[in-house]
Amino acid sequence: MIGGSSSKPNELTLLSWNIHMLPSPYGWFSQPRKRAKLIIEKLKQSAHYDVILFQEAFDNKIRDILFEELKYLYPFQIKPADKGEFFKINSGLWALSKLPISLVDEIQFLNAIGWDWIALKGAKLYQLQKNNQDFYIINTHLQSDNGDEYSMVRNSQYTQIQHELIEPNVDATSPLILCGDLNISQIKNLKKMLSFLNLKTGPLSSKLSFSNWTAGLKNPKQLLDYILVKENTFSFETIQRKILEFTNFSNKNKFSMSDHNPIEAIFKWSEK
Repeated sequence: MIGGSSSKPNELTLLSWNIHMLPSPYGWFSQPRKRAKLIIEKLKQSAHYDVILFQEAFDNKIRDILFEELKYLYPFQIKPADKGEFFKINSGLWALSKLPISLVDEIQFLNAIGWDWIALKGAKLYQLQKNNQDFYIINTHLQSDNGDEYSMVRNSQYTQIQHELIEPNVDATSPLILCGDLNISQIKNLKKMLSFLNLKTGPLSSKLSFSNWTAGLKNPKQLLDYILVKENTFSFETIQRKILEFTNFSNKNKFSMSDHNPIEAIFKWSEK
């Protein structure tokens, strides 16, 4: 935990969180307003980050509620675009930032199956600067569900990220950080993605080693959420990652804010 104050000049702090805020009528039964209140309280009480990247922030009314309460901490935002396509909802990818942040480019995935077809899933590439150091950050949410067919779709999606977001836009002198719900739990599949995108992960410093839980699965607790990095010609001094237990089980109904725990990362670098 960073403590409740701003991070240090040579320290970039990120939080990535799938908050499961589905639009109506899909989200009616998940008590979105009650969960939004808990999320607001938790983010106010927790460490204050430079950037928060949300996935499944589909509901524009819930986004407005969250931003209104958090804008004194995070005055900059980049919303998912509602394009008004028939039977389609937005990407759910939302950025809140303490620092000025710009949208460099975005893509919509060409391939999606199952319920994912309803959303305009894709990836967004942002750029920001801290202490005269530029950073590229990608926020994404890959195809959900297990099985070979779904893995093949995820492969096509991160291939699209490489060719359409990274190659045309990312300056090799600046580090690239990729965050999001990747829906990849098997080590072999994660290694395949890391190798293709030339990204690196690292150990978790938290006791908690999973980010998602789904009742009824053979393995209900899985690590699906990641913060990955490509340093390029830049070099970080340290990178610390941890899964945060933001679940609220204090009430008798064991009510949780989301079916995902957020992942935090602290990037530190030396003064030039």
